[in-house]
Amino acid sequence: MKLILTSAIFLLSIVLLFLGLQNQHDKTMFLANKLTELKGYMKYRDCVNIEVSKVPVAWHLDHSLRTINEIYKAVKNSDPEQYRSDINLGRSLVLFTNKIPRGKAKAPTIVVPPDTIYTDSLQLHFNEAWTTMKAYDSLPKKAFFTHPYLGFLKKRTAKRFIEIHTEHHLKIIRDILKE
Repeated sequence: MKLILTSAIFLLSIVLLFLGLQNQHDKTMFLANKLTELKGYMKYRDCVNIEVSKVPVAWHLDHSLRTINEIYKAVKNSDPEQYRSDINLGRSLVLFTNKIPRGKAKAPTIVVPPDTIYTDSLQLHFNEAWTTMKAYDSLPKKAFFTHPYLGFLKKRTAKRFIEIHTEHHLKIIRDILKE
């Protein structure tokens, strides 16, 4: 059984690597379209749809931007010598499907928005995210960050996770705003 599981994980890793190579980004700034879309939703900051999410659009905006900025800081400040390869089925599933299941995980405290979210604060987070994403590719290749549920994510995988996570919250915002 252990051999079958190990073989399945190995094959899944090969598939994910292949998909990652097929999914190379063009030379435009990483995450530019998603950041622009996030910024466009700031005018709907107070909208809520309890059937979709218990929190307003502003919460999803703030959380997404905080996540982008904190992952960047973690990758930037990481010591590549501390990286450990590990097997994580949750990480494999998220990266394979490019989706995060809704309502299954609790956001780490560092990226949880405050009770009151100010538009000026959202703008500051947005500006920081824009700056950090311009600089992301200049980080060391072997830099990484440790996700509380998905484990070790190398710089390249962390970049993919940022895209998946941002799209996850954009989908929630879009669903909140549907009539």
